Amino acid sequence: MATPTEAAFIAFGLGSQSVLAAFFAARRWRPGLADRLGWLAYAVGGLGLPLGLWFLAGGQSWRLYVGPLLLGTWALYGSYLDLWRRVEWRSPPRPGLLIPYVALYFWAQMFLWWPLWDGQRLAWSVFLVLFCVNTALNLAGHFRRPEGRGVSRRG
Repeated sequence: MATPTEAAFIAFGLGSQSVLAAFFAARRWRPGLADRLGWLAYAVGGLGLPLGLWFLAGGQSWRLYVGPLLLGTWALYGSYLDLWRRVEWRSPPRPGLLIPYVALYFWAQMFLWWPLWDGQRLAWSVFLVLFCVNTALNLAGHFRRPEGRGVSRRG
């Protein structure tokens, strides 16, 4: 059975994955909705900063506070680039902005996932599925089919 702190960690990890999955799916199929969910994805990720600091101040293991702190830092950095400054850094790629963004995102995901292995295998498995879905949807969102190709939607 998870302690209340572990339950908060699990809820944050799985909750953030669920919001990211919804965002990436909307970006692929409902772009108008994706604009609203982008704010939500960064807002939920940003909750990692106070959560991670709470874990750190409470003397919790680094395994519980590193992931939320990294995701919170990613959310702060991403919202600064995407929402506040509206910097175009993905296309064309600007490595000085892209590399920290991707590194923060990836390592945050890993440090939210790996700690679940020891005592929360079901949560670990659910996180893995959500992460795979997120990654597939995210990549698909960057490689759109050219208009006029593929199956007609007219039926």
